[in-house]
Amino acid sequence: MQKTPSRRQTGFTLIEVLVSFAVFALIMVMLLSLTDITSKTWRRTTEKMQAFEEARAAFERITAVLGQATLNPYWDYDDLQNPTKYDRVSELQFLSLPMSQLGKDAAAFPTHGMFFQSPTGKVASKVDFGNLPLLLNAYGYFVEYGSDDRPAWLPASISPKNRFRLKEWRVPSEKLALYAKTTGITGKNYLGPTSFDWINLADPAAKTLAENVIALVISPKNPESVTLSTTLAETDSFIYNSRTLSVTPEGRNQKHQLPPEVEVIMVAIDETSAARKWNNAASAPDLTAGLFQKPVDLEANLKTLTNKLDQENIKYVMLRSVVKIRGARWSQ
Repeated sequence: MQKTPSRRQTGFTLIEVLVSFAVFALIMVMLLSLTDITSKTWRRTTEKMQAFEEARAAFERITAVLGQATLNPYWDYDDLQNPTKYDRVSELQFLSLPMSQLGKDAAAFPTHGMFFQSPTGKVASKVDFGNLPLLLNAYGYFVEYGSDDRPAWLPASISPKNRFRLKEWRVPSEKLALYAKTTGITGKNYLGPTSFDWINLADPAAKTLAENVIALVISPKNPESVTLSTTLAETDSFIYNSRTLSVTPEGRNQKHQLPPEVEVIMVAIDETSAARKWNNAASAPDLTAGLFQKPVDLEANLKTLTNKLDQENIKYVMLRSVVKIRGARWSQ
């Protein structure tokens, strides 16, 4: 009787099993490590976006309203009593300057402010003026350090939260007092081209657009596509006053014109850094003192500020845009 050869029993050796488990464990460790890194990166990115979401929304609002700025100029006699020529005039005003030029404390009101008129039709009474969407409003944007806009019912036992805040000052159309301060032509009610009497930040009270905005820099400039014989007047000190623009060497009057372009720069920090660094300090931290005085030093000043924030481990975002003002009809 012939024997049937037995089949060899196949399988993994102990060493092969151990090696397989080791390779599998290594792959799992790599996958878990990659997943953890991805999760942390996603979380940090999301937190950063959420931390500065308010600042980005405020920045977009500023640039949108600024793009609609107007002066609505017209031509009138240079002197109503003894007219000699026609001049471009306007009851409106575009003004950007360091807030200290408005008599504000430079520590509590750091960097710059911007004030102008825009036809956005915001009114206090929609019943009386709701169907007039192009009525003028006065706008102002600036940074202020101080207590939060707390409601009256909040108990005094809860300490105020002192922070830097980006403020919007908006005057309803029916409360616009600017027309009482006209262009300065002889015989009209006027307080002078350097009077800013129409800017009353307490009436109406300015509202907070975003917290932890530490700098707002406004730099009017000539468009790069147009060659002008002179640069914009007074911008060597970040001051632009549409009522005091100079006459060019050729004798052309540049008064009552909007800047063709305005660069807006905003620097915001996150709430965690703000709470850690000064924890409701009553006085404003010294972050931008001495900076942003001259446009020629703009880039160096921005570098100084960001280096200071990096050294103090403060998370920040810088938002920057050049806004073209549609109503500007710059001519010499």
